[in-house]
Amino acid sequence: MDLVDTVRLVLKHKGQNVWHISPEACVYDAIEIMADKYVGVLLVISEGKLVGVVSERDYARKVILQGKSSKETQVKEIMTSPAIFVAPEPLILEMNRIVAN
Repeated sequence: MDLVDTVRLVLKHKGQNVWHISPEACVYDAIEIMADKYVGVLLVISEGKLVGVVSERDYARKVILQGKSSKETQVKEIMTSPAIFVAPEPLILEMNRIVAN
């Protein structure tokens, strides 16, 4: 992939599967899904709407480093919200500028 490729091209290369979890689920379940699906991020969906994302980074910083239990902590307590998203047409370079701001 190159910085002048579109987001659509990156998604085509990565595949069409999108994995998600409920904000009420425990963090352990989120990590288990990520490990099973070989992904580092899950969409957090509530009532059919995107409410955030939860990542391995969220887990490391907000659960492990704070000494919390992954079975007693809910996804909504550590997810990143709001989720930032873009249409599939921008170039990767343009997307990097959007996310950086």
